[in-house]
Amino acid sequence: MQVSKRLIVRKEIPMDNSKDLIVSLDEAMAEYYCKNNNYERGLEIYREILPTVFNEIDKNRITNQYINYALQYAKKLSNEKKFIEAIEQYRDLMKFSGFPINVYKNIGLCMKSIGNADLAIKFLKRFEEISPDKEDVYVYLADLTYTDIKDNKKAIEYYEKALIKNRNNFSIYNMLGHLYSTCYQDKFKDKQIEYLTKAYELAPNNRIVVKNLAYVYGKFDEIQKADEFYQKLMYLNPTHSDLHAYGAYLVRHKRFSEGFKFLQHRFQKEDLKNIAFPQIFSNKKKRWNMKLNIQDKHILVHFEQGFGDSIMFVRFLDELKKLCKEVSLVVQRPLIELFKDSKLGVEIYSEDQIPNINFDYYIPMMDLPIVCGTQADTIPKAGGYLKVPKAKINAYKKEYINDNDKIKIGIAYEGSFASKETERDIQLSYLYPLMQIPNVEVYSFQVDDLTRQMDKIPQDCNLIRLGKTFKSWEDTACAMNCMDLIVTTDNGVMNLAGALGIKTFGLFNRIVEWRWFKTDGDDVAWYKSIKPFQAATTSEWEPVIENVIKEIDKIRCKKIADKIKGK
Repeated sequence: MQVSKRLIVRKEIPMDNSKDLIVSLDEAMAEYYCKNNNYERGLEIYREILPTVFNEIDKNRITNQYINYALQYAKKLSNEKKFIEAIEQYRDLMKFSGFPINVYKNIGLCMKSIGNADLAIKFLKRFEEISPDKEDVYVYLADLTYTDIKDNKKAIEYYEKALIKNRNNFSIYNMLGHLYSTCYQDKFKDKQIEYLTKAYELAPNNRIVVKNLAYVYGKFDEIQKADEFYQKLMYLNPTHSDLHAYGAYLVRHKRFSEGFKFLQHRFQKEDLKNIAFPQIFSNKKKRWNMKLNIQDKHILVHFEQGFGDSIMFVRFLDELKKLCKEVSLVVQRPLIELFKDSKLGVEIYSEDQIPNINFDYYIPMMDLPIVCGTQADTIPKAGGYLKVPKAKINAYKKEYINDNDKIKIGIAYEGSFASKETERDIQLSYLYPLMQIPNVEVYSFQVDDLTRQMDKIPQDCNLIRLGKTFKSWEDTACAMNCMDLIVTTDNGVMNLAGALGIKTFGLFNRIVEWRWFKTDGDDVAWYKSIKPFQAATTSEWEPVIENVIKEIDKIRCKKIADKIKGK
């Protein structure tokens, strides 16, 4: 049977153009994805929904959901150490008004984690500005300022603010004690001890706290307290760095026998950073243990670090020669000619010549005081032990030193970059008054003007830049023998002047390097020709220079008197 097409009735399906249900559906899917850890898809849907919602109530609700899930996702990424991805999420959140201010802190911490200290501090400071509960951010700001920006004084400010809500945090007290010690040296003694003592009360068996307390008490010469804490340190699994620090303390306080033995831990220190000891020191089979009889042995003495160390400790060779058959010396190449001219009674080599030396054992140069049984009152050859031929001195003098009757003063105001870390240097400007004394000529012994200070000397100050003529330490020694006086900080120049027996005024800061156990009187014990001038407080150099000038005036008066007498 055939049905007419006209009898078929077509019914239209009704259409609903309401967007509410679509938004609700999308919102449900977005929430589902986020709750099931598919944050990327869920947040993507939220971002698609938001521009289509015009109802204020719905928009606020969905925005809040998006912010909460975005925060969760960013935190998850951060926990997984995906810091850049986390930062992307936080950055997107900042587009929404009313985003949580914690975002600033979280971005700051992510920036800290990827090594961008400057941006980390900017975001953390912004959090500090607007947060009513900001104390927890001070620890982060302090850590960043200390480790990355290296502004210790600002770090102190933040750590002290952090104490408001962290009264039982020993680490903050320890950091404050440590920073006050390194920043201010001998100043704020009470704060240094107060903070470290509080840290010790909270963590009496913390190795770092105990070490810091021992160091501070030792620095202020409170021997009984320092000994107490160093002894406790010995029972707290001390590191090689701890044991080396103990050795430095002992030598600084004239206990040579123990001190130099503990200083042997210098080769294993955990904080050696860029210090590279000579390669031979890794050959333990050839190292003399100082117990074996070496009467018929050939001993190689090897330099360690700076030129000043080599100059200071080469004095012990004669003592070592009494114990063995033969001694060879390996030193830095720039010292070889000077040491050969000084006729030390040993063969002298550079490091690259070691394969050609047929030796039995080697010993690091700074271990020689142990071998020689040296004590603070038995330091050998303090009167001088290096020299250069008179002919070389005269030749140098003729070419580089002005031929007049003026008093000639050689100066050195800074050593290597290592000396800056221990505040041994002095600003050249403090020495300007020396350059203005009548009938005085000042010669700079600086080979390298690391801080470009000689380019800034005023016109009324006359300084002759002699250091640029030095091709070796022998040249420096020749120049010293042409001077009436050397004025220098603690560096290689001072050690050379003392080893040559040249009249020298040594400039010492209030806190000195460990070997200088005597910084008063007419000499420094290691060198009889060096008269110490020490700052009363850290870097208080004006009174020191005033005393130096008074002594120079005495030299001037004597020279005038000798001239009148016809000497």
